Amino acid sequence: MKSFATRFATRTLFAAALAAAGAMPALSQAAPEHHRSEAQCQNCGSVVSTHSYQRAAEHGSGVGAVGGALLGGILGHQVGSGRGQTLATVAGAAGGAYAGNHVERNMHAQTYTDVRIRMAHGGYRTITEQGSPRFRGGESVRIQNGHIVRD
Repeated sequence: MKSFATRFATRTLFAAALAAAGAMPALSQAAPEHHRSEAQCQNCGSVVSTHSYQRAAEHGSGVGAVGGALLGGILGHQVGSGRGQTLATVAGAAGGAYAGNHVERNMHAQTYTDVRIRMAHGGYRTITEQGSPRFRGGESVRIQNGHIVRD
């Protein structure tokens, strides 16, 4: 009867030989299927939060500024007399142009949504999309070419 140490050593050497020959799967090869898919998808994750906001247009066409300047100049001309009236007209035109441009830019404001995603590999990414929110918290998503798609 062989001793326990001899049997153990024989079995260990046999298992090592099989593993070296590729007959036994390595630990990384024997991972469950669901762990393997997560490791392969570096662009997958789940939505953590969304935040929508309005962003004014960067430039106006000038129509708002011209209209505001005309209206401000007319109203400014109604104030005072002499040099005071001239100063009020110029100030009204400048103020009206600024206000008209601001109103026009706000009229052409666009909605943007920041989508915060917890990535499968552990990091976070925030993607800004134009328009209203398309995703809810907890949804599984994937990032392709800088855009978010449902998984």
